[in-house]
Amino acid sequence: MPPSPTDRGARHLGAGLTLVVTVGLFTFGGHWLDARLHTSPLFLLVGLAAGFAGGLLHLLRVLAPELLPFGKNKAGTGARKEPPEPPPPGPVAKS
Repeated sequence: MPPSPTDRGARHLGAGLTLVVTVGLFTFGGHWLDARLHTSPLFLLVGLAAGFAGGLLHLLRVLAPELLPFGKNKAGTGARKEPPEPPPPGPVAKS
C-alpha cells in the first residue's frame, strides 16, 4: 500500500529538518573550535562542509534511496545483501 500524503509530508519535513540541524550543529561546533584554537575560520568551514555533506546524504537516503550507489542489492530494493551462508559440513574427500 502506498504511503499516504501525510506520511510522505512528515518524512520530507523530517529529512529537511535533519539537514538544517546537522548543518547548524556542525557549523556551531566548528565555530566553537575556532574560538578555542584561534584558527578562525578554518573549523567553521570544515564543520559547514561536513554538516552539509552528512545532511545531504541523509536527505538522499530518506527521499531518493535509488540515487545512492551503495547499500543496494541487484534487485534495487534498497536492502543490503547478506553474505552467503557457508556450505554445510560434509565428508572430506581424500586425494
